[in-house]
Amino acid sequence: MTPLPEEGAELPILRQFKGRDSHELRAMRAVARDRAAWGRLSLIDEQIDFDREMALVVTLGRVMSDDYGVCISRVWREGRHLKVEIERVRPRAGAALSPTAPYCVAVVPRCDLNVSGFLAAPPAGRDAATMP
Repeated sequence: MTPLPEEGAELPILRQFKGRDSHELRAMRAVARDRAAWGRLSLIDEQIDFDREMALVVTLGRVMSDDYGVCISRVWREGRHLKVEIERVRPRAGAALSPTAPYCVAVVPRCDLNVSGFLAAPPAGRDAATMP
């Protein structure tokens, strides 16, 4: 078991990866705390030390402009949970239509607290578009 951060303490974002096409048709917020969960995502090829780290994953699902984006800006302990601040970038007026599925992966120090609003692991039967 890993030590818990103090109440109100922020967890540093060690690495963050953003992309335009997660292949996810629906929005998802999930935590990957082991290789099996991480393997079900297939978003990026990043090595994570699951003894010391975990991945927070946010996908927006299919949107109609590649000007959409998502970013995890802050992670902190509040009571018995971790809270995550997510910033969503919206397209400018008149942006071209181009289907995409933005995502963000933030690697943070491992913490065994539940993450508010996130699934404990990516669902096995996710609604994902066919991978190329």
